Amino acid sequence: MSAHGRPVAEGRPSDIGTVGSRLLPYLAPHKGRLALISAMLVLGTLIDLAGPYLIGVAVDQFIDPAGEAMPAWLAMLLGPTPDRRLGLGVTMALLLAVYLIIWALNVTEFRLMVRVAQRILLTMRTQIMTQIQRLGLDFFDEHEAGDLMSRLVNDTQVINDMFGVGLTRLLRMSLVMAGILVAMFALNWRLALASFAVLPLAAVAAAVFSSRARRAFRRTRQTIGEVSAELQENIAGVREVQAFHRERASMSEFRAVNERNRSANVHAQTLTSLFQPVMEVLSTSATAIVVGYGGYLVLGFTPALVSVGVIVSFLTYVRRFYQPIQELANLYTQFVAALAGAERIFELLDTSPTIVDAPDAVTLPPVAGRITYDQVCFHYVEGEPVLQDVSLTIEPGTTVALVGPTGAGKTTMANLVPRFYDVEAGAVRVDGYDVRTVTQESLRAQVGVVPQDTFLFSGTVMDNIRCGRLDATDEEVIAAARVANAHSFIERLPKGYDTEVGERGHTLSQGNRQLLAIARAILKDPRILILDEATSSVDTRTELLIQRGLSTLLAGRTSLVIAHRLSTIRNADEIVVIVGGRIVERGTHEELMAAGGVYYDLYMSQFRRQETPEAAPTMSLGALDTSTPAGDGE
Repeated sequence: MSAHGRPVAEGRPSDIGTVGSRLLPYLAPHKGRLALISAMLVLGTLIDLAGPYLIGVAVDQFIDPAGEAMPAWLAMLLGPTPDRRLGLGVTMALLLAVYLIIWALNVTEFRLMVRVAQRILLTMRTQIMTQIQRLGLDFFDEHEAGDLMSRLVNDTQVINDMFGVGLTRLLRMSLVMAGILVAMFALNWRLALASFAVLPLAAVAAAVFSSRARRAFRRTRQTIGEVSAELQENIAGVREVQAFHRERASMSEFRAVNERNRSANVHAQTLTSLFQPVMEVLSTSATAIVVGYGGYLVLGFTPALVSVGVIVSFLTYVRRFYQPIQELANLYTQFVAALAGAERIFELLDTSPTIVDAPDAVTLPPVAGRITYDQVCFHYVEGEPVLQDVSLTIEPGTTVALVGPTGAGKTTMANLVPRFYDVEAGAVRVDGYDVRTVTQESLRAQVGVVPQDTFLFSGTVMDNIRCGRLDATDEEVIAAARVANAHSFIERLPKGYDTEVGERGHTLSQGNRQLLAIARAILKDPRILILDEATSSVDTRTELLIQRGLSTLLAGRTSLVIAHRLSTIRNADEIVVIVGGRIVERGTHEELMAAGGVYYDLYMSQFRRQETPEAAPTMSLGALDTSTPAGDGE
């Protein structure tokens, strides 16, 4: 399992009734179709029950007449003394018509139920996606994307299969079994009681199987989530895997989770394979009882207590009664898999977001951009503080650079401004408003973020810039790209602004992705900007374009900058040095160099690693070395 997260915590299996009751509301909007489906199921069951009865009538009246009184409906149809061949042909034609009607009803039921199931699938996946977007970054710091994807895709699909096929099969089987009970007792109560002698054994076998199968199939859903998580991580990190020659190690990790899934599946399928033969034996036993006891009722009494035709009908009814019980093994497999998937989905839907708007939250008005940290304390893990009693005021329109070693808390400080996390103590204020007292939407609308590793969505260049402001016109997008110095490289792309960037923007260089991020921020035009400066891995020409774009972006805005080369931050209005979650130094570049403290040591250490440190262009940026993602101590 990845070291970067864990699956959503899974507790003890929920009660079947509880999970089932939570699934019922998904059916409520489809009452009309479900009522029609139910009516067709009842009609189909009644017609279906006529099949074995017609076979028995054909035997008693036309194949082996034994003096049985002709049913009134048949006498009305054929007359009191019909020709046996004609009567047999008419009866078989009726039997064929019965099964044609059943076929037509089944096809219609299936089509209607599939539509219902697909609407439920759409609703459920929309709810999951909405919930995922509501959850805070702390949730994603701790949970794997692959496991969440498995819940969104795999677990919802097994529920869709249950609603689309399993539910109608279950209802049909239940109605057929109930109807057969009535029909058999109506034909001959003695033979009916005898044929159900093995039914208690079938009930015990089903109860034992169900209790074990549910746990087994819940484990299969959990392990397939682990496989998805491992696969997603390896695909996302394939460049790193190949660069560090980790193919064998990655395969070893994947084999381990895959083996757990294989073992869980084998266990679940073994239970299923054991249940089916048991039910087959019980069904065969019931058939033998009908033949033996029925023969006794025919041969042992004068006149016979039952006709041969009734025995034939009973044999068909018995096979059809126990066949659904056998099929219930497969159907139960589908249901327990769906219930296990539903549990995992509801666990996710029941996860409470840690970052929520206060009941009395207000809309943040347009701000000047003053940021205040007031005795802020924060931790990701209890007992391991990341920020300790941090107090800092950033005036509107100024650029403040955060400097410090990896893990000092720079990224965490920046992430508190748009309220990606909540402080443990103290407060973060924007223009005097505690960020916890304003709506997240109004706060984040006025905060722009340019990350170190720019994320691009699948789509066109135009779409990716426009995500900074969705209502922007094409002309506004192009204007933002020009200001960001991105227009020239975009024009050289095969389709210009309509060029597809691919998954995560893999068709573009890192430098070009950064230019698009700058254009995106310019289009949004925020009053507050958070910049994780990343210019160390691009060529000189692209770096100059990025820096010019950033200079334009930073102008007139309150900017909180995390940089990775101290040579680029000398013109920042203020440099704040953070060590161990505390502010240890503040001042301009010249003031801090003259003080000869932590900043001086960091700067000179980086200076000595560069052959020509003064060659790097200077600009109003800030902070130090490679920072770690939020959640890893930054």
